[in-house]
Amino acid sequence: MIFLRHENEMVTEGIFKGMHIVSALYNCARQNPKKPILVVKSDVNAAAFIEKIGNPIKRAFISNYNSFNTGIGYIEDSPYIKISNKVKYPTWIKGTNAFYIHASVVNEVSAQISASRNLLYWVNSVGKLIQPKGVFCYQLPVLQQDEQLSNIYLYRFVRQHYKRRWTFFLLFCHLIYEKKFPFFAFAKAQFFKKRSVHIEQAILSDSILQKEGKLDYDVIIPTLDRPDYLYDVLRDFCKQTVLPSSVIVVEQNAESSATSQLTYLKEESWPFKIIHKFIHQTGACNARNIALSLTKADWVLLFDDDNRFPEDLMYQVASALRVTCSKALNLAYVQKEEIENQKGYFQWAYFGSGSSIVHRDILNQCKFDLALEHGYGEDADFGMQIRNSGYDIIYAPEIQVRHLKAPIGGFRSKFKFLWSSENILPKPSPQIMYNRSKNTTQSQLKGYKLTLFLKFYFQQDMKNPFTYYRYFQKAWSSSLNWASKLPINV
Repeated sequence: MIFLRHENEMVTEGIFKGMHIVSALYNCARQNPKKPILVVKSDVNAAAFIEKIGNPIKRAFISNYNSFNTGIGYIEDSPYIKISNKVKYPTWIKGTNAFYIHASVVNEVSAQISASRNLLYWVNSVGKLIQPKGVFCYQLPVLQQDEQLSNIYLYRFVRQHYKRRWTFFLLFCHLIYEKKFPFFAFAKAQFFKKRSVHIEQAILSDSILQKEGKLDYDVIIPTLDRPDYLYDVLRDFCKQTVLPSSVIVVEQNAESSATSQLTYLKEESWPFKIIHKFIHQTGACNARNIALSLTKADWVLLFDDDNRFPEDLMYQVASALRVTCSKALNLAYVQKEEIENQKGYFQWAYFGSGSSIVHRDILNQCKFDLALEHGYGEDADFGMQIRNSGYDIIYAPEIQVRHLKAPIGGFRSKFKFLWSSENILPKPSPQIMYNRSKNTTQSQLKGYKLTLFLKFYFQQDMKNPFTYYRYFQKAWSSSLNWASKLPINV
């Protein structure tokens, strides 16, 4: 590993002494294209950082903890903004006390982006650009700093990494929520062009592989009134080249007198253990939590009851887990005639409980939140629990599961909530408000509120803006009120 030390962004030692740190990094990477590089401030003891990064994979870009600028939350609605400073957290946001990056990645970037004279801007720009291209970006809870971009650079950042309209939205948010009008920063940003980079997947493929071994996994499947579809799923598992240890099926039927539809579970033989739990309560969160409590394997595959998949699916999964060193892998979940063309592996802003595999270390800390039962956001919340526990979610687009979206069964009946009969219905739904209040920053919540306000203004009949504003405020307050009462037993 090559060390580059700098003070006030100027290299303090070695052959690049006196050169600006970004220019030095570009030169160093060109001269040492196969080396990892660590950039550290001269007055920083990087021992804790080096210990935390361990032996990272080639596609990693890791820095110390930094808060960036709260204003970014107004315009980015992703899990990468509310960052935990207690664990290794997946995010494109970067600090400058210390960061690790591989020379091959730097060379890809330097060929497309000129060396910046502002290190904080450069590391965050690079993080924002390369994360969606397959580079795994993290912050570590060490060497913590609060080095924020000024508004001049914030507006420039938004202009160069988002659509132009978001600079207008940011200005609007600053005016409404902070009573500020940084017009000069806004106007200056308009002269910059949007940035983009291309990263060759081939340079990211030289990963550190874990030792190959048998994939020990259980499968959990909640099901409701889909016996034929579930049967096909189980038969697909029978054909797997890597068989599960157990398949846990939680069958739901709200009728207290109902009997199981899954008689074939006992009537037929299976090459794996089947655990069948029949309950008279509906709800995917509860069903999955019950199923998770019955698992014992190191890995758990979360699955839906209307999936179809090839016989080498789990062999592909085992290979991907070794390559990415991930403990949470999301598979491509494609519907009929849908095509996923992406190649490689990516950090994923989502989580899907219909086609994901998760390690026991995560499941010992995370459960589906019953406050979101029968509503929306349980998968997004589970994903945030994973990230806040110090793990990442990786997307494998080339490993594909076909989701049939069965026209029968499942959770199709509309659940009647206590707020359903109110004169002014809560907006957004209390479950969405609960999830956003729990998992986003105040700036993100305010940005979402303004987006929702504008979106629904043009979709409803109340065209008097003042009347609509009063109505929306009441609907928003109602949502906050009901969200604070979740979960509600009805």
